[in-house]
Amino acid sequence: MPRFPESEAEILKLGRLIVEGLRTAESDLPSPPVPADELAARIEAVDTVAAATVVAESTLRDQHAVKDRELESLVDGMKANLKYAEVAFRDRPGRLNQLGWGPRRAGTSVAAPGEVRDIRIVNEGDSWVILDWSAPASGGEVAAYTIQRRKRDGGTWEDIGTSIGTKQLVSNQARGVEFEYRVIAVNKAGSGQPSATVGVVL
Repeated sequence: MPRFPESEAEILKLGRLIVEGLRTAESDLPSPPVPADELAARIEAVDTVAAATVVAESTLRDQHAVKDRELESLVDGMKANLKYAEVAFRDRPGRLNQLGWGPRRAGTSVAAPGEVRDIRIVNEGDSWVILDWSAPASGGEVAAYTIQRRKRDGGTWEDIGTSIGTKQLVSNQARGVEFEYRVIAVNKAGSGQPSATVGVVL
């Protein structure tokens, strides 16, 4: 059994076939519930409204484009006036309230990180160690960590790696030398206090 169409185009196509068929078989189908002429009028009504809908949608798109251009022009004008007022009232920023505006926010300064906590060696091998630590409990947000090393007998601290996490493998370490390690948190404001130190002889 054929299925009744669902799309508008297919419905209209079938409707026209029915009208044509009713007119052709008028002697065999003399009294249809909806006569051929009535069905044809309903098809024409749908076509008329559909055409009007296309025109309306096109007009609506055009109107939206006009509205967007006008809104952009309005925003440009508003911003220009607000910048003008900011300059005119630079010594009296409270006057900007008259325009529903306010003074520019002062830039927020970024604090340097605090001290790295709980540094420890969690594993080691013939020429490597894995360091683990906890983020600072205070100060600004950490961007990265600098890992430093020195000889236990009082050598100079040297940078040996950088990490964005709180665990780092440090490889290619000399054997038979006692080293101390520490970690420093850094961000664009500067460096925090160095962590406590941990030592190991590989």
